[in-house]
Amino acid sequence: MYSKDIAKLAGVSRSTVSRVVNNYSNVEEETRKKVNSIIKKYGYVPHGPARALAGKFSNIIGIFIANIKLGNEKFRVYQNVYISPFEAAIIDYADKLGYNVLALIINNDSDFNKIKKLFDSKILSGGIFLGANNNSREIFDLIKSGYKIAIIDQEKNQNRTVHNYIIVNSDNFGGAYKATRHLIDYGHTEIAHICGDMNKYSGFKRFEGYLKAMSEIKLKNKKDYITYGDFTEEGGFNCANQLLRNKVKNRITAIFSSNDTMAIGAMKALKKMKIRIPEDISIVGYDDIRIASYVSPTLTTVRSSIMEMASVATKNLINSIENKINALEYFIIPAELVIRESTTKK
Repeated sequence: MYSKDIAKLAGVSRSTVSRVVNNYSNVEEETRKKVNSIIKKYGYVPHGPARALAGKFSNIIGIFIANIKLGNEKFRVYQNVYISPFEAAIIDYADKLGYNVLALIINNDSDFNKIKKLFDSKILSGGIFLGANNNSREIFDLIKSGYKIAIIDQEKNQNRTVHNYIIVNSDNFGGAYKATRHLIDYGHTEIAHICGDMNKYSGFKRFEGYLKAMSEIKLKNKKDYITYGDFTEEGGFNCANQLLRNKVKNRITAIFSSNDTMAIGAMKALKKMKIRIPEDISIVGYDDIRIASYVSPTLTTVRSSIMEMASVATKNLINSIENKINALEYFIIPAELVIRESTTKK
């Protein structure tokens, strides 16, 4: 007898059976007693290796984190103030659903072979990709092989031949539009943009949101008001220097940065140049990472809940595993403007 049979007899989900078997606390006592009674009656004993050999799914999912280069140093997850809480949230939600999580950093193409081996050996039942490039061929090769995959920050590409995966995005376009409109509403017209990594879906969609807001009131997009970063603090610092190295020549009064980490790097550069924030230049970020409310001045930003994105990705991935769902599922997490001290009216 398998867990699906126990679940059917008890009138509960497989994940509930798994939580009972693994003695998780988030199960109602009446449900726990009912499931344990059926398990005892039918002599059900869960056995990981046997389940794998029988072709059944395991209760382990993977988190696959694409490497972000920090200078010449190898990327460390704990250094990234966006990825770390995202990973922790996924682990937390998976745990509540009776699943364990295996994390793997993707440094090069060969790491995708490691991921494939984990799926082939049935150690993993599904996986969530964080920080991957848009339309990564290697990820879609895994999806074509039938593996259960969720991707954070990915284009919904209807032209692809595979449609059995999950996408979870922030409302990148809408959030960037709100950030830029906020600056416009505050009377700014000379608004620069620090783009994120344009290989990432969020990078080019946030750029599009900025352009849309600028075009609506016929503000001219100046070529030297747009710089291309990489979502790192160092990238934001360098971009701010590039924008303002000839302050006499331009009249920038505001900057929209494609994420908070680059915005904080830009703020460091502005302070080094003795440019006051927000008196001389207002700045807006994106993500509302924890540190955004602690920097000085506190950072005006766009909030798109990391917790909600992690929850949606994890719960829907596990649901697709347990109920054998093979369909393209697409989720957009709303974005809201959070006004703090780094912006002021012109």
